[in-house]
Amino acid sequence: MNPQIDKDQWTESLQVAKGWALRRKGIVALVVIAVFVLVGISFAAADDPEEVVRKFEEAVYNNDVDALEEIVSPDDDRMEIDRRHLADFLERIQKNERTMEMYLSLLRYQLASFEGNYAPYPDKYNLEQMDYYLKWEDGFLFDSYSIGVRPYYMRIKASEKGGTVKVDGEEVLTPEEGNIKVVGPLMPGRYKVEGSKKYPYALVKDTREVALFDDTDGEVEVEVDLTGTHVELYSAFGDTRVIVNGKPTDKTVKELKKFGPVSQDGSVTLQGERKFPWGVSRSDKKKVEQYTASVDLTPKPFADKKGQEQIISTINAHFKQWGQAVAKGDPSVYTVGDDGMKKELIEAIEEIRQGYKEESLGTRIDLDNIKFTYENDHYVLSIPVEYHYRHNDNFDERMQEEIVSRMVTLRYDEKGKRWWVHSSTHLYTWQAEDYFKGKGVVKSEFK
Repeated sequence: MNPQIDKDQWTESLQVAKGWALRRKGIVALVVIAVFVLVGISFAAADDPEEVVRKFEEAVYNNDVDALEEIVSPDDDRMEIDRRHLADFLERIQKNERTMEMYLSLLRYQLASFEGNYAPYPDKYNLEQMDYYLKWEDGFLFDSYSIGVRPYYMRIKASEKGGTVKVDGEEVLTPEEGNIKVVGPLMPGRYKVEGSKKYPYALVKDTREVALFDDTDGEVEVEVDLTGTHVELYSAFGDTRVIVNGKPTDKTVKELKKFGPVSQDGSVTLQGERKFPWGVSRSDKKKVEQYTASVDLTPKPFADKKGQEQIISTINAHFKQWGQAVAKGDPSVYTVGDDGMKKELIEAIEEIRQGYKEESLGTRIDLDNIKFTYENDHYVLSIPVEYHYRHNDNFDERMQEEIVSRMVTLRYDEKGKRWWVHSSTHLYTWQAEDYFKGKGVVKSEFK
């Protein structure tokens, strides 16, 4: 073996080893530098849990939205942190000392738990109700801490399909989407939910103020009432056709029973219409107003002015003829009553004293308070009437004026096409006090 050759080989190997060592030191140095950089980043990115809790407490005590915004972290990346709802939380906790105490105590409890002082008992300490809590996240080299914000979901349920619902002014449910929609994730806070639906006779609106706080489920159901107002319809005749704003519908009172949704601002009028032996009659137009709960659509017992005059003349003839018949003692003078009334007249003549005198002066007939029904195969009217007359039925037989209130009942004769007086009963003062006040009171003076 040549010693010179061995020496050269050894020298060459030594040079290679030295180069590798120098390169290795560079790699190690780079690794060490990288580790320090990562550690620095981790320390910069992650607050100490004690520091996070302290900052939260300061934000709460000072009602500081800016400070709170710096330390919060959403549990759901889709949830945006917005200052208005951070302010909602701070306002609520500022106004409720008990709530503030609960939050601060539970955060301190969590802090102690993370530091290993004792194990948490969520059920006992209601940690699941906390919207803001001490949040721990496992990092590559170090753990990080922040104030976590739990997301909420709002399950909106409209009472009717085809409506629109907005949350804080943003449309979240369209008429094409049905009546149920889950909205979220949302921050804890206060929200304004507005629903609306257009109907033929009303624009129905409903507004709800919703508070999303301290709910263990994280999902709150909000019911939006788009049912609207309905008014009850009734009529003495179930087959009365309903008229809305002057336009006849194809529905009867019996079929509808309740009408709506309808606006209560007076913009909608209702009427009833039905065919009778004397012609087609309608009820007066009734406005649906703020306190309208029900509407009587019973048509009037006359189709026109002529039919109304027939009823008025029959009632006036009854009082004039009755007084004359009693004074004369002659029942044949009375021509407008049925057989029952004629029998009653004969009994009155027999009971009256000789020399009785009566002079009819006039009537007031309250057409606003007609009761119109169908009984025992007859159309029947009951009408309040004031009768003004003069008579001498007193101690000294002198003529004196008197006004009496009567409830006069008429029955319609379909064959004869006329009304007959069926009864006339006395109304006491307390019974008559609600009558004779409206525009439908017709006054007649006899000559």
